[in-house]
Amino acid sequence: MSGQPAFYRDLPALPSFEAAIDTSCHVELPEDWWVVIADIVDSTQAIAEGAYKKVNTVGVACIAAIANIDRTLELPFIFGGDGATFAIPESLRERAIVALRGTQELAAGSFGLDLRAGLVRVGDLCRDGHWVRVARIKLSSQVSQPVFSGRGWEEAERRVKAGSGSGVVHVRRGEGPAEASFEGFECRWQNVPSFRDYKLSLIIVATTADPQINQATYRRVLAAIGDIFGDLGGSHPLRPERLKLSFSPLSLGGELMVRTWRTGLPGKLAYVLRMLLQNLAGLWLFARNIDTRAVRWSRYRDDMVSNTDFRKFDGALRMVLDASESQAAELTRRLQDEAATGALAWGINQSREALITCLVESHEGKHLHFIDGSDGGYTLAARQLKAQLQSRLTTTG
Repeated sequence: MSGQPAFYRDLPALPSFEAAIDTSCHVELPEDWWVVIADIVDSTQAIAEGAYKKVNTVGVACIAAIANIDRTLELPFIFGGDGATFAIPESLRERAIVALRGTQELAAGSFGLDLRAGLVRVGDLCRDGHWVRVARIKLSSQVSQPVFSGRGWEEAERRVKAGSGSGVVHVRRGEGPAEASFEGFECRWQNVPSFRDYKLSLIIVATTADPQINQATYRRVLAAIGDIFGDLGGSHPLRPERLKLSFSPLSLGGELMVRTWRTGLPGKLAYVLRMLLQNLAGLWLFARNIDTRAVRWSRYRDDMVSNTDFRKFDGALRMVLDASESQAAELTRRLQDEAATGALAWGINQSREALITCLVESHEGKHLHFIDGSDGGYTLAARQLKAQLQSRLTTTG
């Protein structure tokens, strides 16, 4: 398949998230594309220090930096809590490296975090037997979400973290130009408390060697979630009426540091004033359900709920769910039963609130909202998953 830059943008969208779990509907990335891996080093230590909001902020800043390289293209990316995974065409490789270095400078200088980044060529992964596949689903009329499959994504992450393997380009801070645009990055919303008891950050990996068996496992898990939580609205971590703009320095500080990177004090003060005035205007527009010529503000929070990444698939099923204590216990029991058969491994983290970090290209529909649990979320769920997989290796070994 030709490695055209518009390859992903031109993929036909699958009709639903459930349909996208069927990996027979996924297509292989062109071999001259690159898998990009970015993650925070020692993110669990940052969580222990109460800095998970900063970790999330840098993860979404990575996405903004890559997306802003060429807004005429649509690029696939998945937010992982403490980083992100992307795919980019060869034509963007050099600009992506510069943007990643810029984000590394932001992470270190503004947040005290070490951002690891690297690229792995798809062709090298495929030649080593690691396939890299992608699909696309529509969240709304203007926003789509990628779905990943194939062991190539996982192998690319392993190579970048290990610092070895074929086809790897490591991106290191201070080793070349560092420029990034974080246009569209926003962080204006209060954390969203659970409507019941918890926000569950959940990662599930089907573990057999048979793709068909794994498909059936994921379908059973989705069916079980439907049984426990009811319709999609029952488990969704956001509700329009619960979304509230923030005026807290702690909430707005992340956006301020990202958007005024390399800006002097006058520019920072001007940006603070701009945020406060815009949020005051937002309160007035939302309270009165007022639409303007450019934006239907009466529907903005409904669009936010539609345009969230609370369900993702990248070879693992990742979800943030709102749950009561009894629902969380029942879900845990069912996952334990599945794990006992060897069908899957899983990790879960319970938080009282959800974090929202946003990427806004246009307030009229074209905005995406990244959701995670506030107390370690996906990062701690991934640690539990990794421990479970390691325990199996020790037991079978």
